[in-house]
Amino acid sequence: MSRSEDLFAAEKRPITFSELLNQAQQYLSTNYPKLLADKNSNQKKEKMLSYLRKFISDKSYAVRGIDSESLPLRLYQEMAEYSFLTPYFYNSKKNNIEGIEINAWDDITVKYAGGLQEKSAQHFQSPQQAKDIFNRLLRNSGYPPMDDAKPIARGHLGSNIRITVDSGGGTLDNDVGLCASIRFINPNGLTKRDLVSNGTLTEEMMDLLCGIYRYGRSMLLAGETDAGKTTLMSVIMSEAVPYGKKLITIEYGDREFNLVVSKDGKILNNVIHLRTKDSEDIKLVVTPQMLLEFSMTMNPDFLCMAEIRGAEAFETIEAALTGHPVIGTVHVDCCEDIPDRLVQLASIKCSNLSDTTLYRMVTKAFPILFYEQKMEDSKRRVTDICECFIQNDKLVFNPLWVYATKYNEERDGKTIIHGQFKKSGTISAGLQRRLRRKGMPETMLKKITGGDGT
Repeated sequence: MSRSEDLFAAEKRPITFSELLNQAQQYLSTNYPKLLADKNSNQKKEKMLSYLRKFISDKSYAVRGIDSESLPLRLYQEMAEYSFLTPYFYNSKKNNIEGIEINAWDDITVKYAGGLQEKSAQHFQSPQQAKDIFNRLLRNSGYPPMDDAKPIARGHLGSNIRITVDSGGGTLDNDVGLCASIRFINPNGLTKRDLVSNGTLTEEMMDLLCGIYRYGRSMLLAGETDAGKTTLMSVIMSEAVPYGKKLITIEYGDREFNLVVSKDGKILNNVIHLRTKDSEDIKLVVTPQMLLEFSMTMNPDFLCMAEIRGAEAFETIEAALTGHPVIGTVHVDCCEDIPDRLVQLASIKCSNLSDTTLYRMVTKAFPILFYEQKMEDSKRRVTDICECFIQNDKLVFNPLWVYATKYNEERDGKTIIHGQFKKSGTISAGLQRRLRRKGMPETMLKKITGGDGT
């Protein structure tokens, strides 16, 4: 035994963290039950930390691997906050964290910006504690807790943390406890410059997308889950929408966009964030269609339908056809599949219209389509931008930009992708005329067409 270990054993009473947590909970529940039950007191944390410090000191307890100053806070996080997850929620930006994947109560993976991911050395104390912590998260965020009858829950913590959790209830093995996914939406407040420097797209590609949206044309983005679509749309809207114009966003259930800009307590832009509402009482349900109809009466200059996945597709098409620039996402595998998917969804509402009519409506409403992908090297890239239109009764895709992969290699167990962004075309003369009519300066038009402002 080393000298430091001799001193540790002589001066302190060694105890495991789990044993200390049990004793501390019993101590506080016996001596300060009202404090534990208090949900609103501003002094709760300060008082609990003070009592925990005294308890640890009186017992001369020490947990190997945790210094004496950090120990009371760790206990407080377990008892009143969110266990080892607490620092992640408050410091995701500082720690460059994109998400946390929980496969079981003792199997946690932390994902960082840039593609790095690693197994966490920390985990919950037990399957039951994992469930208790997540129910605390849900309750504190205004959601009903999970139980065996309703083990699956989705929620939003604040404005940029999304959680999806399954607490079992017969859907998981009992020894797993729960599984969950925690996503930090644009944790670092990424900007146009960041996306360009990270290799998501080039400055010319971003100028094209922002310029077209700014001057009245609508666009749809497709991509897999975790491709970075929300972040990319946020940056486009932030760059393209002038402060004097009104932007309305519509999201399913949880809010991910946070586009209101303020300075010195004064709001500088005009943004309204709306979200749908579910309810067991059908009279209380608020659908995307209802929000879109509401938005159209609010004199919007720009619209965002964050995700088009149902009958609201038809209303979204109609909104874009009225001249309101609309940006949104759909879940398909490539740009060429976007019109097919939108026609399929629009048919839910308007089955009396022919596919030919719907395809014409879709291409007029959304002439610009683009696709974002999280590639095998964990980097997010806009792999395709194209213009879509009907010509001679046929659907035509005019490629504007592509990410061309030269070759892939595996090095030290990691995939290395060698490729580059290539400009493969320019927007049509018809789209250029529409952009001019909406006020796009000729210098900007020449910039996004490469000087070919035909």
